[in-house]
Amino acid sequence: MFEYIKGKIIEIDPNKVVVDVNGIGYKIFIPSSIYSDLLSKQEAFLHLSYIVKEDSHTLYGFLTKLQREIFDLLLSVSGVGAKTAILLLGSLDIENLHLAVVNNDTKLISTVPGIGKKTAERLIVELKDKFKNLGKKFANTSFAKNNFTITDAIGALINLGYSTNIAQRAVNEAIKKANDKLPIGDLITLALKNI
Repeated sequence: MFEYIKGKIIEIDPNKVVVDVNGIGYKIFIPSSIYSDLLSKQEAFLHLSYIVKEDSHTLYGFLTKLQREIFDLLLSVSGVGAKTAILLLGSLDIENLHLAVVNNDTKLISTVPGIGKKTAERLIVELKDKFKNLGKKFANTSFAKNNFTITDAIGALINLGYSTNIAQRAVNEAIKKANDKLPIGDLITLALKNI
């Protein structure tokens, strides 16, 4: 029903944004990972997913169509509702979630608060084939370089006590600065410099 929304940001916090469109305020739930992108803007353009239940009508907003597509795929997993899906996208960026599913990395998925090993395993089983079809959409990202090295580097930073979001951002920045594939040790060292 709703494809996107464009309007003035009236109110924002890490979980939701209120967007004014011609005098009507729309409350839209967002993954916390896009909060910092929206915080510096006066206007928002979000791709929407509209969830209708017996007792509520809720909008979820994303910066890209791919984020929305991943959200909708997460909803197709038995036992995963909108709150869990938005939490997953807020804690793991879509590239790392894709890699975790494709590489059977239950440990990385389990770093998301409220996601245990069994839920992580169910996500992997139910999404693996669907995520393989998305592989081409990730081909142009920096994460196409070396999947295992990247997830291992993120895991190493998490083991050092950094949050999943901080670890992902640090590794993302390290990969952007590196021209070629880096050995895991060099990638971790470069990522630590970005924290």
